[in-house]
Amino acid sequence: MMKLIYAVILLFSLSSWAKPTDQLIILTTFTVESLQPLLKQFKQLYPEVHFTVLHRREISGLRLLSYDDHDIDIVISSSRSLFTPLVEKERLLPLNVLNFDTAFQQQRFLQDSITNVAIFGYSGYGLMWNNDYLEKHRLPLPNKWESLADPRYFNHLVMSSPARSGTTHVMVENILQHYGWKNGWKLLLQIGGNLSSVSARSYGVKDSIARGLAGVGPIIDSYAYESQKLFPFIHFSYQPKSPLIPSYIAAVKNLNQARRSIEFIEFLLSEEIQQNLSTSSLNKYALDQTMAQPFEITPIDHKLMEERSILVKQLFEQTVNRQLIRLNQAWQLIHKVRQRNDLSSEELRQYNLAIRLASTPPISEAQSRNSQMRSAISMSRTDVYTARLLDEWRILMAEQLDQAISICEKLLEGSKHEGNR
Repeated sequence: MMKLIYAVILLFSLSSWAKPTDQLIILTTFTVESLQPLLKQFKQLYPEVHFTVLHRREISGLRLLSYDDHDIDIVISSSRSLFTPLVEKERLLPLNVLNFDTAFQQQRFLQDSITNVAIFGYSGYGLMWNNDYLEKHRLPLPNKWESLADPRYFNHLVMSSPARSGTTHVMVENILQHYGWKNGWKLLLQIGGNLSSVSARSYGVKDSIARGLAGVGPIIDSYAYESQKLFPFIHFSYQPKSPLIPSYIAAVKNLNQARRSIEFIEFLLSEEIQQNLSTSSLNKYALDQTMAQPFEITPIDHKLMEERSILVKQLFEQTVNRQLIRLNQAWQLIHKVRQRNDLSSEELRQYNLAIRLASTPPISEAQSRNSQMRSAISMSRTDVYTARLLDEWRILMAEQLDQAISICEKLLEGSKHEGNR
């Protein structure tokens, strides 16, 4: 009898707990400030709605969404990774009640669709620079990724890390897919040698450039346009042969379901919002809008990107972010040796070895395909297997850079002795 009473009480409690609420909790990787004007506009339509906005980076957002008792109603992000586990676990509300053109979205975004996830806008990415800074330091205008490896940009670049920014992850993965694993990492490590810093946030890139702390950096267009509105010396150019970056939104199932989740998605897809999306605080292109600077759009293999997502992020951390001082030193010395035109055949062999050491990641493409390693590695700081693997990568990369530095120092020292004879 007591068991029956407890069951009734529990059923009553759950039914009360599961009543729809007017509190709409949004998890986003976008800045809170960029969403506020849209939330205010939506509240004019539904005055009873109250918003709570949780700004999280991708990793902490995934951690929050993994809890069964979370109260998140809406997820807004340019990162597909935030939505993938929700789709797999069937945690999203169906969007079939909305009147949006899925076929059009698939065509526009190169078949980049996810079940029960809507695309409400899109961005591109490219290079942003401070023209006053470039003129002051007599630097050329950047035009593509390869130009950032130019030794003249030494200590004048800034970028974020793919482990901290979903859009930077797309940029890095696009380089690896376009140039291949070996040449892609070679380019990334050469660019790393010119970095003055690795920003903790992707919008930190625009702030550093706008404040004159760095001259150039890869960035999503919305951040660049935001800075251009304030500073006439800020310029931006799209990166050719790069993918579009959609802005996704989905409604999440939870026990305290918000009443207006679907209405909010419908609101972002409405004609009124779409017409003004590019001039709004979000600075996104609308679904049917032509880009201001057309560029050749190249699709990205999302399946491959997701399969090696953590591996690429962790590898960048250990080879670029954690090695920045060594990278700077190694590539600065390599560029100095390059200026010598009197290298003997043996010295040239040593010089080429220094380049290989400074531009080769700790694992090969074949090793990166190891599915067992891909599935075992994590972003957790407490995972023993991951910690051991990262230590190996970091130590190996440090040893390679130290060896490259030593080789270049000896080559430069040899040139001094030759000059004194």
